[in-house]
Amino acid sequence: MRGVDVVYIPWSKALQYCYRLASMLLDAGEDPEVVVAVSRGGLVPARIVSDVLGVDELVVLRSRLWGVGGRVREEPELRLHERLEVDGKRVLVVDEVVDTGATMSKVVGLVSSMGAREVKTAVLHYKSTSRLVPDYYVERLERWVWVFYPWSFSETLYGLARRFGGSAVEEAFKTLMEIGASELYLDPLRIRMSLERYARADRGTG
Repeated sequence: MRGVDVVYIPWSKALQYCYRLASMLLDAGEDPEVVVAVSRGGLVPARIVSDVLGVDELVVLRSRLWGVGGRVREEPELRLHERLEVDGKRVLVVDEVVDTGATMSKVVGLVSSMGAREVKTAVLHYKSTSRLVPDYYVERLERWVWVFYPWSFSETLYGLARRFGGSAVEEAFKTLMEIGASELYLDPLRIRMSLERYARADRGTG
């Protein structure tokens, strides 16, 4: 798509991936005491995995590597919004994708430094460009692609659209047509309203 490889994942397929990941963990006999969700992308997969594995202790760790419009920070920023008690425990870290591996490596390092007995990692997509190979993944991507998950619909759409210059809103609708988006979760008016918010935030960080 205009120089950018995009893999579009509608909700129906995304849920299949989440439950497939959970099934892999069940089959492997994994029994974590704590599930760490890497927010924001890993929130939905982690919630489903924790449900299937019967793990009540689900802790959210906020990570920021990609900024508004696809800008990349030099290092991931990690932030805990609740107490993380992992000393001597088995921990499973869940995210939607490992891209460079920078975020997952930093999260694993943090959890390990807090005394976790064991740290395993699980994602939906593992890109071969990552320097970290997760313990569990549903699909390996041999080339770098931009994975378009439904839980980051507006954010991803804006990030893709702004790469092409011109009006990000108009480019966004072209992008939806090019990737063959089969499931839209907002009507065109509300897509426009949402993207305009991203544009305002983008200008504020410029």
